[in-house]
Amino acid sequence: MTASIEITIDAVDAEAAATFWQTALGYELLYRRGPFVALAPPAGDGRPRVLVQRVPAVPAARTRAHMDLRVDDPDGEVARLVGLGAAVVEEVDETAGGGSRWTVLSDPQGTIFCVCPTREE
Repeated sequence: MTASIEITIDAVDAEAAATFWQTALGYELLYRRGPFVALAPPAGDGRPRVLVQRVPAVPAARTRAHMDLRVDDPDGEVARLVGLGAAVVEEVDETAGGGSRWTVLSDPQGTIFCVCPTREE
């Protein structure tokens, strides 16, 4: 299994959060698309990408940052992870609006993460 890790940050003001993290990390802007701002390290730097997503509110009980596992076979990876003890929390499909589809899961301790298709450059 080949996967890449992307750190996703929920923010009510995604632009302000993205500007902060871009400057703090020395990252480059990849794109702004809908509620998402994607940041990446300079070329050749092995650090993970950062995706800032605009949300209407962040519940106090939820962590603002989580990992996205980007894989070639999301359905197969979700099945594998469920077999290891993860639980599906939600299936998200934004393909009608030009977005993508992903699955929100929780690990056996309740930590939220997402399984998403590999990004097309």
